Amino acid sequence: KYIRHIQNGRLNPQSADPQWLIHSAPVDADARLQTALESASLNRALAALSPGYRGYQRLKALLQGYLSLASAGGWPTVPPGLKLEKGVYDQRVQSLRHRLLLSADIDAVDVLDSFEFDEELELAVRRFQARHGLETDGIVGRHTLAALNVPIEERIQQVLLNMERWRWLPEELGPRYLLVNMAGFDLQVVENEATVMDMRVIIGRPYRSTPAFVAEMTHLVFNPYWNVPHKLAVLDLLPAQQKDPQYLTRKGFRVFADWSKDATEIDPDTIDWSQYDASNFTFRLRQEPGTDNSLGRIKFMMPNPYAVYLHDTPAQHLFKRAVRTFSSGCIRVEQPLRLASYLVQDERRWTDEDVMQIIESRENSALILQRKVPVYMLYLTAWVDDAGRANFRDDVYGRDHLVRKAWNAVTG
Repeated sequence: KYIRHIQNGRLNPQSADPQWLIHSAPVDADARLQTALESASLNRALAALSPGYRGYQRLKALLQGYLSLASAGGWPTVPPGLKLEKGVYDQRVQSLRHRLLLSADIDAVDVLDSFEFDEELELAVRRFQARHGLETDGIVGRHTLAALNVPIEERIQQVLLNMERWRWLPEELGPRYLLVNMAGFDLQVVENEATVMDMRVIIGRPYRSTPAFVAEMTHLVFNPYWNVPHKLAVLDLLPAQQKDPQYLTRKGFRVFADWSKDATEIDPDTIDWSQYDASNFTFRLRQEPGTDNSLGRIKFMMPNPYAVYLHDTPAQHLFKRAVRTFSSGCIRVEQPLRLASYLVQDERRWTDEDVMQIIESRENSALILQRKVPVYMLYLTAWVDDAGRANFRDDVYGRDHLVRKAWNAVTG
């Protein structure tokens, strides 16, 4: 039972979280137990069975540190009050310093009793905010105060839940892969367990949430068309067209009678849009390549049953937001040109200039990747980064809540 739990998890992933759609092979616990019994040290053999991913091992080390800190009383709370910022002189600053010292955001022990909010403390607050996905303004306002006052016991539970998610993954992720952490709004390119590229992403809105799954990136599409899914056409574009009769034309959309290959194109000005709703809308809307195209200049294709892919976006300003849940389910990437250049580096000795030349042609084209790349779409609300910093994020999709409920039912 221990071997099954340490390698496949205590919970059934799909029962705990219906949106976790990654399936790993069941472990042969009997065989692995026999191998452990025949080893020189049973304890070492069993310990070696835990997932070897760096993400898991880093969380394991963090858990040990947090358990020790919790046994010593945890970290103090910062009393409520007006916002704390540089230049303020307040007794609560002392509690703030102690709190940030225990989470390794500040190390100025000699000024722990100071009531002054100085520049060094502001930098410490910024570090804390960055680790928790908050606006890094260096000011302890409502959201930062709430994150500071999350009890260490709750953070321990969060670490445990995310260690469980790592156990739900396949035993091997591969020598090169993309990891999209939806809860962290982040994409990493990993080679031999080292992060070689990192960028921000935008994920699906909570009511159009992106599932956790694994797919293989097979090709790139430059200057893509956007054939709008029927659901999005009805929910988003039809109301916009009914409100503004020139909306589709202005945004570069063409209207076709239906979804057949040889469907007749229809002038949108000849359609009485007020007569249509979800029950009788049969049109296919296609947005042409261009600066207004919702998919941007590049689409990264990874065939899957959920119609999710990665793509560029003209709405670059949204990447400045701390919480980035703005898409309809697909993943928008912050630096598509950089990612594309990396993916095609093995193809015909392509350069960044080659990629840019294709984009500037404005012609729709595709490039098949000779070297396919696994893409892991994960939901992790706690992790330790390459600098050794513990990171925590809010449960934007409510999936921690589901897993915690199942966890508590099993562990008591």
